[in-house]
Amino acid sequence: MPLFSTKPIVEKKEQWTSALPPQEVLDALASAFLSHGEDVRREKSSVEVHLGSNALYRTWGNMTAEGRANIPVALCFTVAESGTGAALSVHAFDTFGFRFGSGKSFGVPETFNRRLEEFLSYAAGVVGIDRPVAGPVPAPPRFNL
Repeated sequence: MPLFSTKPIVEKKEQWTSALPPQEVLDALASAFLSHGEDVRREKSSVEVHLGSNALYRTWGNMTAEGRANIPVALCFTVAESGTGAALSVHAFDTFGFRFGSGKSFGVPETFNRRLEEFLSYAAGVVGIDRPVAGPVPAPPRFNL
């Protein structure tokens, strides 16, 4: 186990297909996350969304509701034309950044996984995709301050 790390603790990559045209997919994703006040960066064929706050998550931690509500994650959606709509490449990962050790204690990976699953399912629904949850999604830790 390395002493320091900057790699994501949890990372997911998926491929989706939508019946919507590529620009409509990008518009829908950008609008959906902007309406919640998230940091959305739009390019010609992609949308990148940054959610949560690294500072607030580090301050409140994984064991509080405030901390879990501010888990720092990013969602990257890249869209290409397909025969009947759009092909999406999705990359979701935490942006926790620099830390000592693996960052895999106190239920952190489970909480990050749960949050990524929520955001990915939300994004899929926005563009008309029925995305089943990939694997078990653990409940949040019971301890709340």
